[in-house]
Amino acid sequence: MTVGIKLEEVKNAFLYIDNSIIEGKITEIDHTEKKVLFEFNPDSPTITAEMGKRGEVFFEYKGNRYFVSGKVFFQPPLKALIVVESNIEIERRQYFRKETPALPAIVSYTSGVFKKRRDIKATVLNICEKGARIEISEPLDKNTHYDIETSFPYHHTKIDFKASFSIKNFRQYRNIFIYGIYFSEMDITSETNLKKYLMV
Repeated sequence: MTVGIKLEEVKNAFLYIDNSIIEGKITEIDHTEKKVLFEFNPDSPTITAEMGKRGEVFFEYKGNRYFVSGKVFFQPPLKALIVVESNIEIERRQYFRKETPALPAIVSYTSGVFKKRRDIKATVLNICEKGARIEISEPLDKNTHYDIETSFPYHHTKIDFKASFSIKNFRQYRNIFIYGIYFSEMDITSETNLKKYLMV
């Protein structure tokens, strides 16, 4: 684990576990026992994930985005203890990435002789001008051409977005797959809408 983090300067903390994204704050980082104590916001959803399930905590500190992973043990009603299995590492990204969180999306592709389209429900966890992190319930194939569609909340309306993408990396937690994707193609309307959403 990385030492020297001042908790009062930590911002935008999220716990990612199972099929849930929980907003809250980090109340303790214990470097000796390698544990992190995370406190949920009062309006957080009820979590049904089993004890000891692997999760990740993401947070901002001094302008950088960090993450740490480990086994999560819930302490009802509004706390979780993360037994850390990795160092606190910086997410090395060139572009500003907006936490959505939990924005519903559709990933689609065509298959077979008749090029039948197949849709898969997905969740956008965060997004930037060049790519996104998505959560999906089945594995994707690096050699398949995929599209992603969603609608961004923008003021009092919604604006549409669609792009083709390639897979950069992925992590798997049992039957949940989290992919880092890179946008390979999008039309001018989607590009404009994405920039609008990122500026909100």
